[in-house]
Parts: sequence; structure tokens; C-alpha cells
Amino acid sequence: MTAIAPEMQARTASSAFDEIPALTAADRCDATTTTIRDGSGSANPRVACGAQAYVTALFPSGNSLLFCAHHGHAFEASLVERGAVIRDDSQVLQQNTKPGASA
Repeated sequence: MTAIAPEMQARTASSAFDEIPALTAADRCDATTTTIRDGSGSANPRVACGAQAYVTALFPSGNSLLFCAHHGHAFEASLVERGAVIRDDSQVLQQNTKPGASA
């Protein structure tokens, strides 16, 4: 997933990606989710996803959001509509799940 919003197309993709720092194992998904209490069926307050981030959304303002692969892919169209440049490094997940790959 590599998408560039129309208003940012004047900048090259490589220059936009230069502004996006590489993610590390310490980077976590900014999405929130509603959790369900065990057995009660009632929802807990919204909590951060907290999964390792593989997708970065960089906005024209310079702000960025980090997402796990699941949330990054789910929100991609909406983020691009809001002017974000998306950097998706989730292909690392495929590389790490090949037979014989060490975890």
C-alpha cells in the first residue's frame, strides 16, 4: 500500500517517504478498539490497539499516525482522502512467516 493524496502529488513519493522515520518494534498502533468484558457481553471503554505498527500515515501538517497492518489497511482510503501519504512496511510480516523463518 503506497498511496499519495492528490494535493501532495507535486512532491515526489520518495521525498515524502524521506520524512517518515523507519518504524521499530517499540512503535505501536494508534487505533482504538472497544473490548468486550469476558462473560458479560458489555463493552469496556475504547482502548488503544497496541499492536506493533507497520503502517505510517503522514499528513500535510507534518503530524503522523501509526497503525498495525490490520488497521492501516482498513483505514487507508479514509487517510488518503484526508491528505495522508501512506508508508506500508507490513510486507515484513510475510517475510517473517515463511516456513523456516525465525520469529
